[in-house]
Order: sequence, then C-alpha cells, then structure tokens
Amino acid sequence: MSGMLGTIVAEIAIVLCVAAGAVGAHFLVQRRADYRRFSSHNDVAGFLISVVGIVYAVLLGFVIVVVWERYTATQNVVNGEVAAVADVYRIAAAFPAPLRLKVRSQLAEYIGVVVRDEWPQMDGSNVPSVAPVLEAAAHEIDLFQPGNVGQGDAHEAAMAALQRLFDARHQRLSAVEPSVLPVLWTALIAGAIVTLGFAYLFGTENRGAQLLMTAALAGIMAVLFVVIYEFDTPFGGAVAVSDVQWTTLQQRLPSIP
Repeated sequence: MSGMLGTIVAEIAIVLCVAAGAVGAHFLVQRRADYRRFSSHNDVAGFLISVVGIVYAVLLGFVIVVVWERYTATQNVVNGEVAAVADVYRIAAAFPAPLRLKVRSQLAEYIGVVVRDEWPQMDGSNVPSVAPVLEAAAHEIDLFQPGNVGQGDAHEAAMAALQRLFDARHQRLSAVEPSVLPVLWTALIAGAIVTLGFAYLFGTENRGAQLLMTAALAGIMAVLFVVIYEFDTPFGGAVAVSDVQWTTLQQRLPSIP
C-alpha cells in the first residue's frame, strides 16, 4: 500500500513539474516578446493548432485504447490461469490416491511459487519462463494410464486444463514487456512539444490567464502520459494487476474436495 501511495505521489509530482516547466518557459517567452507581435497572427496560429491538436489527439486516443485493452486482457489472462489451476486441482480428485496427492501438492507449490517468488518480479523481466514444479505436475498427469472410463474422462479434462494453464502462463509472462515501443514514445513526446509550442505563439493581453491555460494543457498531457505508462506496465505502478486471485485460491485449497 505504501508503495502504491509513493508511486501516486511521484506521478503527481511529475505532472506538476511538467506543468511548471511549461509555464516557466512560456513566461520567459512572454518577457522577451511583446504580446502584440503574436496577437497579429492569432487566427493563423489558431487554425494550425486545431489541425495539429486533432492529429495529436487521435494518436493519443489510439495509444490509450491499445494499452487499456492490453491491460484488461492481462487481467483476464491472470484470472484464466488461476481458473485453470483450480480446474486441474479439482479434476485430480478422480485420480488414484498417490497421483491425486502428488499432483495437488505440486499445484499448491506452484501457487506458492507464483505468489511468493514470481509476482514481486512481474514488474520486470526476470521471471523464468519455466516453472519446474508445474512441469512436473503436467508430466505426472501425462504419464497416467486411466484404469476406467471415469479416470479416462478426468485425464482428458486435466490435459485440456493444463493446456489452458500453460497458455495463460505464457501470456502472463509476455505481458511484462511494454507494448509502446520507443519510437512511439518519441512520436508522443514530439507531438506534445509541438502542440504545446503552438500555445506560445498566441498573444493575449492577460498574460496570467494565458500562462494558466498553458499549465492546464501541459498538465493534461502529462496526465495522459502517466496513464499510458501505467496501463502499459500492468504488473507495476499504481494500477498493477493484483495477485488477490492467487492468494484467494491458495486459501481455498484445503476446502476443495
């Protein structure tokens, strides 16, 4: 919780610093140039900033939609992985006692590995792609030779659930990598600078109001950049995907028949 609050405070500080920097630069421009020199071409500057603003707004909106959809998809992937583990755990009830106990023990250990070891590392790229304990459970189920129809159905269902589990795990680990490439960040930053720069080309008699508008424009751009970064890093930051589904399943395991 303290880490989340620290992140939020840091992001607010970044937004305020960006707004203050933009206002400071605009104030220096105002001191060096008479507003009447700029007011003579307000109409032209207004038309150009409308065109540039629309293009940039489309780009920002596109990126935000992409990272939001990816963030939502990552949440669904995590839920799907938890559900697949629970399915295999329940299906194992139909196996002979030695195999049932072994598989369930391995699945419980896998949940512990995810919660204890993997989740704290999910905001980076250091999580190993292979979980030995999960591989061992899958190997045990794969080698099992059903002795009756019920066990055969359970074996088939367990294999299908394992496939979903491995697919979901791969997708979860893949979601650690950011989707907004450096070239796109460069385009976003360049677009913000150009759009904000047009605000400096307007001339108004009330310079304080103009500086306030510049602060608002720079601030909202910084906020949108923070939103993009937050959703593009689904396992880090203030809106990180929670491991509550895993911890809940871990607590429920003893009650599963």
